[in-house]
Amino acid sequence: MASAGDDYDIDELTKKLKSFALTQTKKDDKMDSKTCGKMAKECWPKTLQTRIDSSVFPKVMNKTTKSIDLNNKEQIKQFISEAAIQYDDVTKKTKEFKKHEKFLAEKIIKGDTGIKKAATSSTGGVDRMTDTSKYTGAHKERFDESGKGKGASGRVDRADNSGYVGNYKGEGTYDKKK
Repeated sequence: MASAGDDYDIDELTKKLKSFALTQTKKDDKMDSKTCGKMAKECWPKTLQTRIDSSVFPKVMNKTTKSIDLNNKEQIKQFISEAAIQYDDVTKKTKEFKKHEKFLAEKIIKGDTGIKKAATSSTGGVDRMTDTSKYTGAHKERFDESGKGKGASGRVDRADNSGYVGNYKGEGTYDKKK
């Protein structure tokens, strides 16, 4: 729901900012400068991105934690308001701050949270190289039946330091009576 005086849904905006912060820092309660810059890069026009790091974030952030508290809706509103002022300054000084606030908030709400999907390569031969069933020789030992890597045990030959010579067939039989 949009609160009084706002033209955008602050709860939806907060939820989206938290999900973006969670994908970047594994915490959904604070947004640091780096996360803020990435969010601006993903959601906002290019002309505004440089101003977010240099003007908006330092003005709005908590000076002790060096972050924006995403549980504090007033701080989020102040962040959007300051970003709208900077956006207005960049786009020919129309002084339509409320219109810009709504525009920027909607861009975040509708924007991508920064989770990138891995695309399958269309380059020839990649599927052949990633199919572990076709590996031979020493490479075959690096993967189990499901194709999952074995780690160091698949790469390194471990020496048997049991004290016996390699070709000795009667290991453990020296003290046994016949």
